[in-house]
Amino acid sequence: LIDSPGHIDFSSDVSTATRLCDGALIVVDVLEGVCPQTHAVLRQAWREKMHPLLVLNKVDRLIVEMKLTPLEAWHHLRRLVENINSLSSMLVTSKDMALDSG
Repeated sequence: LIDSPGHIDFSSDVSTATRLCDGALIVVDVLEGVCPQTHAVLRQAWREKMHPLLVLNKVDRLIVEMKLTPLEAWHHLRRLVENINSLSSMLVTSKDMALDSG
């Protein structure tokens, strides 16, 4: 297991880590959502032909801090997963299109 921080200053560490691993866990804070570095990490994982696994972190904060009802929390999580799936789809499609044109 290699922990690679999500901060932009560690993007070279992410690149190195993806070359050493068989898989990737993409940890997303449910309140912060998809951050710019999430894009970079997902892009790097797809470049290295990895199949990232999404981990939703700090789910309890939806109820404890945001005071969401279970239904509101479910809708929030659904939108977050849809955003991440959309990002992944865009990255895979752009990667495939780049390979086809090259």
